[in-house]
Amino acid sequence: MRIPASLLAVSMLLLLALPALAAESAPGPQLKAPTEEAAKPMDSELAREHQRFSQFARQQVERMNANILGGKNSMHVRKGSDGLYHASYKTIDLGEVVFRVHRAQHDPRYFVGDMVYKELVLESVGQTAEACRRGSFATVAEKPNRIIYSSKCGGGWN
Repeated sequence: MRIPASLLAVSMLLLLALPALAAESAPGPQLKAPTEEAAKPMDSELAREHQRFSQFARQQVERMNANILGGKNSMHVRKGSDGLYHASYKTIDLGEVVFRVHRAQHDPRYFVGDMVYKELVLESVGQTAEACRRGSFATVAEKPNRIIYSSKCGGGWN
């Protein structure tokens, strides 16, 4: 029985994602942990793909941040049992986004890029709904996320 190349490629990407999924469930911040890939010098083709992926991923993050559900434009305001108003919204921490690219193990013509970022929940408290909307927001929760993309050399990221 012959396995279609597309099914094989998807299977390999899933296998590559398993260590990433396991790392996400581990405690503590892991966004900037050095990897063996980072220690290796990049060949010119890999460096070019890293540059292309970084540009593509930055645009993706900006688009995601602008359209995030519960974002700053759709801030959630509620009155607490303490009588104070609580305003909260979600955002992506743009300063902590990490982009990485490596060659796919199954076929060196393909590249795998991953984008690791933190989704933050910010909250403000005030005497009135308007006061808490304009108040000082502090981070009350953060959630690490990872998105994996693939590219065939020169074919673009998706």
